Amino acid sequence: MKRTRHTLRLTGSGPSRDKAFATAIGQVQGAVDKKTDGVCFRVEPLDLEVVDAVEHRWTERFLGLLFPRTRQRFELTLRVEVQVTSLDLASVDFAVREERLSPVQHALHMR
Repeated sequence: MKRTRHTLRLTGSGPSRDKAFATAIGQVQGAVDKKTDGVCFRVEPLDLEVVDAVEHRWTERFLGLLFPRTRQRFELTLRVEVQVTSLDLASVDFAVREERLSPVQHALHMR
């Protein structure tokens, strides 16, 4: 087992604050997989900091003149520090067991 710490910078956007946050947090596993050798089996968040949070607002109109409505979109940038516990499968010794099938078992795909 190997424990490492990584600082990730993640961005997310969505039509609400919750969706923007969920999009950003949903990227943690993929970002950790890219930075870690081996198989990750535990990712523990240690610290979370909001680096940037922006709300974009604009007014849409039907046919450019009618029915104005205010739209909004949220963008969020986070800095997340995580501790990752991983296992390097190259260091695991696997025992080899070889099976020999009789011609009948082989033909029937039985073991």
